[in-house]
Amino acid sequence: MKVKFLGSPEVVGRAAILVSSGGKNIIMDYGVEMTRPPKFPISFPPKDLHALILTHAHLDHIGASPYLYVSWGMPLYLTKPTLELSEVLIKDFIKLSGEYLPYEFIDFTYMAQNAEFVDYRREFKVPGTDFKVEFRDAGHIPGSVQVIVTADNKKILYTSDMNTYETRLQKPADLDFDEEFDMVIIESTYGYKDHPKRSNLEKAFIEKVREVIEDKGTVLVPAFAVARSQEILLVLRSRGFDGKIVMDGMALEVTEILLRNKEFIKSPRSLKKAFGRVKKVRRWRERRKVVKENCVIIAPAGMLGGGAAVFYLSKIYKNPKNGIFLVGYQAPGTPGRTLLEEGVVQVEDVTGKTKAKKYYFEFSSHTDRSGLKEVLSRLSGDPVITIVHGEEEGRLGLKEVAEELGFKTYLPETGDLYVFD
Repeated sequence: MKVKFLGSPEVVGRAAILVSSGGKNIIMDYGVEMTRPPKFPISFPPKDLHALILTHAHLDHIGASPYLYVSWGMPLYLTKPTLELSEVLIKDFIKLSGEYLPYEFIDFTYMAQNAEFVDYRREFKVPGTDFKVEFRDAGHIPGSVQVIVTADNKKILYTSDMNTYETRLQKPADLDFDEEFDMVIIESTYGYKDHPKRSNLEKAFIEKVREVIEDKGTVLVPAFAVARSQEILLVLRSRGFDGKIVMDGMALEVTEILLRNKEFIKSPRSLKKAFGRVKKVRRWRERRKVVKENCVIIAPAGMLGGGAAVFYLSKIYKNPKNGIFLVGYQAPGTPGRTLLEEGVVQVEDVTGKTKAKKYYFEFSSHTDRSGLKEVLSRLSGDPVITIVHGEEEGRLGLKEVAEELGFKTYLPETGDLYVFD
């Protein structure tokens, strides 16, 4: 068996891992790095591929996948919500970055026609190969999976993005590993630090929201459409916030998809009830009205790189009564990071120092250093701990944890090939 890292194991983005055995090949994830123009993984001839596996619906894991179907077809294995959410994200990605992309939406449609939905803990065989594959719940977003690949008497665990902590929306990752692995390919996004305790984080978030609302201001929560928007909605309602909540943009469509895939969320009833009480905004006329109201507005995009949140931000940032609540990772170079570090609003044709209050709350869907340590402590045997999906700080932090537990570690770079003895 051979493993080649086609993506960027040394950054958060462009995930793509090629596994080969007996002249047969499968790829796990095929994402983009969200630069402008987007960066793609190393290319691989689609005609030499026997399957594509997508672990979850985030563009850094799926954004390049339709390209593999431009002139070829192969089985696609994923969960049902991953395909439905991917359609929403790819459609929006094409709208925003179509001029830079080597595929069109019709290629995604062809990809979807090759999809086979797989449930957790059901092993399947890739036709025409010796590969056996099994999915485990990754706890990251609804429908996300860890992948176990077996071939040539070797067994690999690819965690992809994972969360070992329970949230309002999801149960934690499945860490009941009965088998022994030869390699564990594990994310390291937060390998260098622990998150704040979730209950304390929720309490602080609600207190600040209430302060702004009681001061007759407007709260803007720029949030990722997939999972984070729904998580924030559930936090607000479960913590007893009874003020007006507005939801806009792709977050509405995503919530409807999640409610159609109830088995992949922790409490469908709670989400349905909370969503039923939300003011749903889909038109510009409504946006111009609610932005002046004393309410909480949940709107994508989470890093303020586009979407409805940009419009709302441009209207509220000059008023000191208002509040901007960033609730997710803000990548370097994004408007969200600029706002967080410099207090400057820089979106579309609007630039200026914010007078609105700004807050950052780390509602991460990635596990932290302690969570990653728990994952490793659940392993038996002597696997090579292969550390990917992190900046240098995260990868070195997790390397330290793994070596303290007695594991061999491997930090691949893009293009590296690992060949099992």
